[in-house]
Amino acid sequence: MLKNTIIFSVLLMTISAIGLLLFPSKMLAVVGLVSNPQTDFLLQVSGVGVASLIPGVWASRTSTTSPVSRAVLIGLVTYMFLSSAVDFLAYRQSIVNISSIPSMGLRMLLGGIILWYFIKEKTQS
Repeated sequence: MLKNTIIFSVLLMTISAIGLLLFPSKMLAVVGLVSNPQTDFLLQVSGVGVASLIPGVWASRTSTTSPVSRAVLIGLVTYMFLSSAVDFLAYRQSIVNISSIPSMGLRMLLGGIILWYFIKEKTQS
């Protein structure tokens, strides 16, 4: 189950990174924001950050108990929870529209699943 969750997370991260890097204005439009060169630049930089996580997360799918894999997974869970918190604050402040809620929920769910397995494996070792 953890391996499948990691693979699914990598798939979503890849789609997100491509969208952020190549189609930033469309990514903003989904949540009701107007694009300009500055926001496009910031989203593209964000896309680079997401893309940089992909190789480590992909490698961690085969060995989730090594110290490096565990560090990568904690980084992934941190990204999922913190990015969801930022999205939630933006939604509460009416910066983004309700379209941000499904993405936020999915990231929280995936982060929670990975964290649960992370804790479960740690207590079994």
